[in-house]
Amino acid sequence: MPHPPLNDDDMVQSRPPIVRMQYIDQQLRDNHYPNCTKIAKYFEVSSKSIQRDIDYMRDLLHAPIEYDRKKRGYFYEEEGWSYLAATTLELREAEALIATTKVLQQYQGTPYYNEVSRALDKVRQYLPENSAADHLLSAYSIEKPTHQPVEPRMFATLEDAIRCRLKVTITYRASYRAASSEAVTERTIHPYLFHYSPSLDTWYLIGYCELRKDTRTFALNRIRTLSVTERHFTVPESFSIDEYLEKTFDLVHSSEQIDVTIRFTPFQAQWIRERRWHPTQETIEHKDGSLIMKMKVGALDAVKRWLMGFGEEAEALEPQELRVLLHDELSRANNLYEDVRAKGLESLPLF
Repeated sequence: MPHPPLNDDDMVQSRPPIVRMQYIDQQLRDNHYPNCTKIAKYFEVSSKSIQRDIDYMRDLLHAPIEYDRKKRGYFYEEEGWSYLAATTLELREAEALIATTKVLQQYQGTPYYNEVSRALDKVRQYLPENSAADHLLSAYSIEKPTHQPVEPRMFATLEDAIRCRLKVTITYRASYRAASSEAVTERTIHPYLFHYSPSLDTWYLIGYCELRKDTRTFALNRIRTLSVTERHFTVPESFSIDEYLEKTFDLVHSSEQIDVTIRFTPFQAQWIRERRWHPTQETIEHKDGSLIMKMKVGALDAVKRWLMGFGEEAEALEPQELRVLLHDELSRANNLYEDVRAKGLESLPLF
C-alpha cells in the first residue's frame, strides 16, 4: 500500500532527529522500504542528516536495518524491533507529561521556566497524539503563584557564582522594620546555594555575609544590584543546609536556639495537626482537643508574626520574651482601634 500523500503541515523542517527516527521506524515496520532521499524530502532536510539518523539507529540503538539494492530502500532484517521513543511511556504517563506543560504555564517568570518549557516541548513531539491531557486537567484547578518573578539574568549570574565559588557584591533591601539608614546596604556574599520555600512562595539565596559576619538568607526579589567578583571562597565543611534550616523559622535564621511552647485551642488544633511547621516540633494532645506544640527556634520575631495570624486561637506559653513581644505588638495594634467603642463603626472615616 503506498504511503499517504504528504500534507503541508507534515513538512516540518524544524522537527528534531528523535521525530525523524520515529518516522523511519514506522516506515520500516510498514515495509515501505524508505531511502535517504525520500525521507529527506519529507522532512526538508539533507540526505546526510537522514543517513546519520539511520546510522545512529543501527549502530547505537542496534536496530536491524539493512539496505535492499533491488528495492532501493531500507528494511528490518529481523522482526520485533521497534523504536520505543513513543512507547516507553504508558498512556497515563504521557498524558501526565503533557499536562505538566500546562501546569508549568502557571510558573512563568520563575527560574528555569524557559528551559523546562523547551525541554517538555521537545519531548511532546514524540508522545502519543491521542492522549487526553485537556480532559485530564479538567478535573483540577491550579492556583497561580503570587511571588514576584525572579529576573532570569540575575538568577543565572548567581548560579554561575555558586558553581564557581565566586564572591558577589549586592545591594540589598532589608525588611521594612529596619532603620532607614540600614534599609538598603551593600554586602559581599559567599553564595552557597539557592533555596525555594513553597510555604512563602519565594526564592532565597543562602550564603555567608561579610557585613554581618554570619550565614544569612537573602530573598532574591530584594536584591537591587548584583556583581560577581573574581575572588573565590570555600564553603565550610561544617555547613549543612538541613542544620541551617532547622535553626530558621519562616526562613529567618538565628544561631541561638530557644525552647518555645505554644497552646492551640481545640478549634485551631485541627489544622495545626495537618502539617509539620518546624523540623524540631513536638506535639502533646489534650483530652479537650487542644494541642501543645514545642520546638526549638531562635527567630522569636518570626514566631511572633506567625502566631498573630491565629489570633485568640493560639497562646505562647514560653519563653517569657515571646509573650512580651506578642503583648507589646497586640497592644500597639489595639491602639489602632481604641476609638471603635467610643465612636462606633459608622462614624469612622474611611479615608
